Amino acid sequence: MEKNETSDWPITARDAELRTIRTAIGQHGGALLFGAPGVGKSRLLSTALRRAAEEGRTVLHVGGVALTGTRGFGTLAECLEAVRPSTSDGTATGRPLVGIDDAHTLDAASSLRLHRLVAAGRLSVLAATRQDVAAPTGIDKLWVERLVEHVEVAPFDSAAMGRVLRARLGGHTDTATLERLWAATHGNALMLRELVEHALQEGSLRRTDGVWRWSGLTERPGRRLSDVIRVSLRDLSLDEHELVHMLAVAEPLEADIVAAAGLAKAAESLDLRGIVSVERKRARVQIRLAVPLSRVVVASRMSDLTANRLRREVADALERTGARRDEDVLRIVSLRMEAGIVPEPDQLLTAAGIAARRRDFPLAERMCLLALHDAPDDLDAPPMYGPLPDRTNGTVDVRRLMTRVEESPARAPYRVRALLLLGKVLVGRGSPAEAEEVLSAASACRVPVPPAEYVSALHTRVLNMAWSLRRVQDASRLLDRMIAEVRPEHAGVLHATRVLISVLADRLSDAVSQGETVLAERGEDAAVAQMLVPTVAFARAELGDVIGASRLLDGYRDAFTGWDAASVTLADSVSARCASLLGDIRGAAEALERVQHHDSGRGRPVLLQAHLDRSRLLRLLGRPEEAVALLRRVIAGEGSEEYPVSGAWPLAQLAGALAESGHHTEALRTMVEVRSLRYDGPVSSVTEDETAYESALVLAHTGDHYSAAVQATELAGRAEAAGRTVRATTALLLAARVTDGGAVRFPHRELVRSARAAGGLTRVYADYVEGLADADGGTLLEVSRTLALMGALPLAAEAAAQAARAFRTAGQHRKSREASAACRDLQRDHGVTLPSWVEQDGRADSDSASLTPREREVAALAATGMSNRDIATRLVVSVRTVENHLHRIYHKLGITARNDLKRGLDRLGHDRDEARRALHLVAPADSGQVA
Repeated sequence: MEKNETSDWPITARDAELRTIRTAIGQHGGALLFGAPGVGKSRLLSTALRRAAEEGRTVLHVGGVALTGTRGFGTLAECLEAVRPSTSDGTATGRPLVGIDDAHTLDAASSLRLHRLVAAGRLSVLAATRQDVAAPTGIDKLWVERLVEHVEVAPFDSAAMGRVLRARLGGHTDTATLERLWAATHGNALMLRELVEHALQEGSLRRTDGVWRWSGLTERPGRRLSDVIRVSLRDLSLDEHELVHMLAVAEPLEADIVAAAGLAKAAESLDLRGIVSVERKRARVQIRLAVPLSRVVVASRMSDLTANRLRREVADALERTGARRDEDVLRIVSLRMEAGIVPEPDQLLTAAGIAARRRDFPLAERMCLLALHDAPDDLDAPPMYGPLPDRTNGTVDVRRLMTRVEESPARAPYRVRALLLLGKVLVGRGSPAEAEEVLSAASACRVPVPPAEYVSALHTRVLNMAWSLRRVQDASRLLDRMIAEVRPEHAGVLHATRVLISVLADRLSDAVSQGETVLAERGEDAAVAQMLVPTVAFARAELGDVIGASRLLDGYRDAFTGWDAASVTLADSVSARCASLLGDIRGAAEALERVQHHDSGRGRPVLLQAHLDRSRLLRLLGRPEEAVALLRRVIAGEGSEEYPVSGAWPLAQLAGALAESGHHTEALRTMVEVRSLRYDGPVSSVTEDETAYESALVLAHTGDHYSAAVQATELAGRAEAAGRTVRATTALLLAARVTDGGAVRFPHRELVRSARAAGGLTRVYADYVEGLADADGGTLLEVSRTLALMGALPLAAEAAAQAARAFRTAGQHRKSREASAACRDLQRDHGVTLPSWVEQDGRADSDSASLTPREREVAALAATGMSNRDIATRLVVSVRTVENHLHRIYHKLGITARNDLKRGLDRLGHDRDEARRALHLVAPADSGQVA
């Protein structure tokens, strides 16, 4: 296993702080580092002092580790007695530099003496102190009087953590692992270091296919990791200790429950010390441990008797509040199970259904299995708490469970209901074959169960068969048989299932016609409406009928109150998508931001599609970094089946957002992960096309414009053939953007006409394509203005830059200056940046404004390493013609050799090997690109 054994790896993400410190001790009186415990203040202090000593400064330090080239002292008083302060008229770099770790522990007299020497310009100081502890007067006066810089040392964010892990592991860490580590440590440098070393030692953090992966703590934390956590929780009062233990087994806790337990003051004290965090959710105030890893460690060290007592107390307190919300019911049952109390059967099944709706499938599975056994001590009963058995070979013995149903006729209806729910849960857990076995057996029982539950399970079974098992014909035959068997008043959901299968099969027109027929007949049925309305609206919008989609959603908006949370979220997501396509991009993003996407208790996403739509809007608004943060959280969550989203889709969106944020290397690495997941599980045309678009976008941002255009053009053709006007137009626009309109051919004009008829944002995209294809500066400038009004600021700036180039090429220099000014205004006022292909083209305009589209094609192909003969074959021209094109290209670009083409055409300057590697790793094998 490759490892970077250096102990300084957490410092690799502190370059900005080190620069600030260097400036402060070189030009001013020094710096004061402050932050929460464990964020890395001491390590940062030591690194800065060592570097100052290496630069020739006289360095003395109080506390901390011994450093080469410095003198160490036990107390500040000893240090100040030994130091020879410089004269007051000396330069800052000539003064002695005193480093002090844990400056909050200094005595008042020494701190005031230090303040006087710094104020007199006799020495400089670099000190570290905790933000949750009062510092002595002399230290506070240093920064209050601006004698030293006040430097905050914050926890690592996800991007910084990625850099730190690369320094330690010597390789790429997959996105889910990165977010799990961040979620466990919240970027605390000390916790991260100890957790990584522990995970490496136990083997849970391992390198697979060149990528480091970690699924979480697999066993009780090691002694050192536990001791580090315990040190951070020392000196607690009895009430504080009780509250920390209560949070470890039952967080989050409502402030009312904490107060009722007499622990309100303890909570306030722990909040001031940064040991707990306080969150406000609507009218509720909840308390959690600030570092999630603390919960695992404290719980693992707690007596079982104590843990069970605390769980029972919290469950009883929740029950006394009335348990009016589903979340409260689920927590009560879960806590009592963990305390060894067997819930009543009906309560257990109710809680299992809530857990399944909230996508907490492991908990739902445990509850379903417990409901199928007579007692928790049955030999084959699942454990009441802790990890479930390994699912590699399945955990459900269907034959044994069916025997239990037959042996107890009185409990048979209850157990069949549990079996039906278990089948749905297994689909969510990604066990489609096992789910089919369970659902098939349960459906064959002639035991009366509530019709709604039976039909819902049939719906899940059919979709599982068509989507996950890819048995579309079997699913269709089963659906026909079930529709014939159930009573007509219960068949509406199954008719809706047929519509969903049409969407998954990319038959959107059929889905719309079938869905509207079912809605006309059964639209008053809430179960049918909540399933069909978002689906039909989505299909309409994809086909270009955005207004029709919006009207359909608006027509049912009053009925949303009777729908389940996931259906409402999906409807809001599709509604926001329609609003953005109609031009209200800002409003659509704000609407999705207000939607509650997460389970407040466990943080699991309620619906991935809503997150993906919000991410897309954030990127369109020019906020890709926010999209990156959102997508990282989504990817780190436990995966579950969600039609038609696959695991590759969020990862592909993350790659695109990273590329737009300028993180090109990480974007390419992420696309490699996407490729490895592409065929791992079910896929749909929608997922495939979304992934292909992001792949083309990453190629474009990393300099491979030709391959990006090839992929985007092929995607536009596929989407157009399926009638998906919106995706086809977006893909064609990408191809046109990276080729300056050169990718737009005569057959594409029909697509452009269809897109213009759709109106809204799609029409603007169509105008954009035409403006690029025709080099029409006026059209491009008008497109820029319209996009800016809609909120699509990055595209607006890009269109303005392209308008300037078109005007300049046409000799309309005044209009070119006007468009350039518009572009600069957008960049200055909104902080947007131009993509590489626009900046590159703008820079080359003075030399290569007259490059024809054909010359650009030849230059791009030659830059990838293709021979003249290969280029001639690709473009269906003679070798002589290629040679003539290259002669003119060299002259226009001011270069003399083929090796200079890439530099001349691409601002990023990726070398040929990297471009070819990106092409091999990211591009589909059938894309027709040069290999």
